[in-house]
Amino acid sequence: MKIERFNVDFGNSTNNVLADSYYYEIPTCVVELTKEKAESHFTNSVDEVGDLLNRLLISTIIDDEERYFLVGKLAEENPYSNSHVGKMHDKIKSDIPYVIFLATIAYYHKVKNENGENVTEIEIDNMKMMLPIWLLKKEDKFSIGQSKMANRFLGEHNVKLMTVGMETELNIKVNNAKCYIESEVARWALKYKMINDEDKKATVIEKRIESRKFDDNETVLVDIGGGSTDAVLLTKGLNTPVSKDSFQVIQITPFLGRLEILLKEKLIEYFTDLRSLEQFIVANYKNQKYILRNQNTGAKYDLTDPIVEMLKDYAELLVFKVMDPFQSNSKGVLKFIYFGGEAPILSPYIKESVKKVTNEEIMENNHYFLSELIEDDKSEIFKPAARTINLAALEILSLNERKSK
Repeated sequence: MKIERFNVDFGNSTNNVLADSYYYEIPTCVVELTKEKAESHFTNSVDEVGDLLNRLLISTIIDDEERYFLVGKLAEENPYSNSHVGKMHDKIKSDIPYVIFLATIAYYHKVKNENGENVTEIEIDNMKMMLPIWLLKKEDKFSIGQSKMANRFLGEHNVKLMTVGMETELNIKVNNAKCYIESEVARWALKYKMINDEDKKATVIEKRIESRKFDDNETVLVDIGGGSTDAVLLTKGLNTPVSKDSFQVIQITPFLGRLEILLKEKLIEYFTDLRSLEQFIVANYKNQKYILRNQNTGAKYDLTDPIVEMLKDYAELLVFKVMDPFQSNSKGVLKFIYFGGEAPILSPYIKESVKKVTNEEIMENNHYFLSELIEDDKSEIFKPAARTINLAALEILSLNERKSK
């Protein structure tokens, strides 16, 4: 089996994958098991490929030792599944991205090979990924960290899918791998879009009309993730940053870490783990009302006050930390674009905070959220959302490379 383009965003909350235009995602939950526990984990067979994404159990060789992992949804309720949250997660050294990579390939193989042919070789022509700014800044040059990450995936790998009913062993070969800078790479998807051209019967890349709003201003991209928040100052027209100082790591507790504090201090009686609290907020943030309902007893608990208080406090500190580093160096009116997995949840409180430190006119003219910025176009392929814009940018870069070849 051959994969021409394999693009992945190793997020602290969710991993987003685009493999030859096929999109899927896996929660960033990885738990290591002993061999005995791995082999006895399943009591029933998994018969449908559609169920596999939630039932991933794999093994692989790491440092000459076979190791066994629950991955994604299957690992969510395990108390060890969120060991990477609450602190800065070093994706260059951590086993988590590597294990996730193997699991995503095993799943993709089953989805694209439902007839069960004896396919054991997977060849990936081009793999693209990203690293956050804080991790790249640890190196003398960003390129050193980027090369370290890309080299983890270059070459050959082996994985055993141990999910009962779906067992297989795969050899994976990655021919080319490249690592980009999280948040900065998003400018490609802000500036361009992928269009289904029916006349040419092909995918073409076009300039976004809405990107003209940034032609005459420097623009700060604010990428609010579960593990870290990055800010990048672009030159006019959403073009390349000018120096290392254009990349800022926002010194703030990771959002998932702050959520874990809220769980322990105020909501421990309502949620068994961090993931269930996170999913509850994701399911209810649009109306800013957080009513927990017990589906067995009918009891209702209004958790709005503690959750909104935490989100407001977090947004207020975030706005201060984001705006402060760039104000003194700006040569004119600055514009800001907010995206990332946590941006939709925090957006109403970020708006309140910006208005408080500036005014409503500045908020309306200079601060943008992705969902309000990107215009609808029925011909657009893979319209970016707040948590997939970096991935969409990788796909645009992949298609550009294919066109140039």
